[in-house]
Amino acid sequence: MRYLVVTVVALLSWSWAQQYVSPRETRVLKRNPAIEAITRDAQWVRIRLDEGLSHSSQPARRVTDFGQSLGWLAPSQDADTVPDVPATQPDFALDTLLANNAGTDTDPSTSSDCNHSFFDSLYAAGAWLIFNQDRITYFGNYLHGNPQGDTVFYVGGGVAERYDITPPPGQSVYIKGIATYILNNFNSASSVRCNTSTVEVNGGPWPNDGVYTIGYQLLDTIEIDYDLTEDPAQPDIRHGTYPGYVMHQVTKPLSQVRIGYNSNDGQCVAQTVNRLERLDHAYFPTPVEISNDPNCKKSYYAAVRYDLYVPNVDDIQDTLFGLIGPAYEDASYLCWSGDTVVPGRNMVLTPGFKQSASEFIYPNEWYPQYFLFSGRGYALNMLILPIIYVAPTAGGCITVSTPVVRNGSVAFSAPYPNPAVDCLHINVESPVSGPLRLYLYTTEGRLVRTWTRTIQSGTSTVAIDLDVPAGAYLLQAQSPYGAASFWVNVVK
Repeated sequence: MRYLVVTVVALLSWSWAQQYVSPRETRVLKRNPAIEAITRDAQWVRIRLDEGLSHSSQPARRVTDFGQSLGWLAPSQDADTVPDVPATQPDFALDTLLANNAGTDTDPSTSSDCNHSFFDSLYAAGAWLIFNQDRITYFGNYLHGNPQGDTVFYVGGGVAERYDITPPPGQSVYIKGIATYILNNFNSASSVRCNTSTVEVNGGPWPNDGVYTIGYQLLDTIEIDYDLTEDPAQPDIRHGTYPGYVMHQVTKPLSQVRIGYNSNDGQCVAQTVNRLERLDHAYFPTPVEISNDPNCKKSYYAAVRYDLYVPNVDDIQDTLFGLIGPAYEDASYLCWSGDTVVPGRNMVLTPGFKQSASEFIYPNEWYPQYFLFSGRGYALNMLILPIIYVAPTAGGCITVSTPVVRNGSVAFSAPYPNPAVDCLHINVESPVSGPLRLYLYTTEGRLVRTWTRTIQSGTSTVAIDLDVPAGAYLLQAQSPYGAASFWVNVVK
């Protein structure tokens, strides 16, 4: 599938525009001993992700240099492209992924050979899974804690990783979505690992939508002080960041999520070329631009969130979790570099459920991964990867200039002509035939017109009549496979 070429700017919907601010507050995070105690018995299990595939012809360390060839990445970042395999990635092939490397640039003894090595290391070393003693996984929708106790916690109802981006001169980096590894039913037989039968749960964060939901988010950052003091006589306060406002969000039901096991069952992937095919992904309604303007913020969190099960209420049929990696077993590895000096780069959502009151407590509390798993001899990175592209800057700090809006498997051109007099057109590229519904709202949010059209597999041009007064309107286009919003002007 290729992008449509258009020239009109697509503007972001009201929901994002209203909630985005750029807070610079500073606060001190309070540590939670109950959360930290849960992870003391963590076990680390290496997942090679090839699962029986032969890589005998592959060297121990692949060196693609793709990330370095982009010319703008920090040494602690890497990039790779998803293979062009229509059978497994029909709408994801050739996308570029950004990753943080296994560690940071803070250790001057780290070899320059390790720059841009995330994907090379992922192929060679695989990723890691974290268990507790009962083989309950972290970074997912499992409950942790004493089941007889009043409060139980999720260590990983959501996971987030901060990305710091500085575009090249005269260019902007656009984040158009997020990709991640999600595994399922690890403790079950392989025949049911790809089962995606879970229906609605009551725990949120998307209640009453009828399905078990996974959310992909781009979060703002706020400034925060982390208290790492061990000895009161020697205070250790480190400045860092913390996830802020939801800037962009896309949700999808579990039945549409790509499960990372190499299998033909359910939503699992029969890998053809390499493990990047097994990433699940979601496109934002409109990409977020990060410009080269030095006054613009350059730090954002890529996050994945899960619906949460309610104890003794929901029938738990699926147990989801994410992976970390590539993670090196000890410091003898050439490219090992700990993440322990930057608390706040990786975050874990740790909502708690109070059973006596049947209610969630701390529902939105992100917790630094630093406090949970530091000091274990591992360099930790979430397998959460922004999907990016680079284009000439459109100006400003956060804009959404893009030649095409993609959400799910559908690509929408910006409507044209714009301004329009009495008729408007929009090009839609869809993998299947089906209905397209269009809604026209005033700037006050009042619905004034609706249309229903049928689009074909491939590219369709949809025409709508504009029997409305002159003015500015929000046009929303929705299909079962994707949606987008655009501002349009009507003149008479």
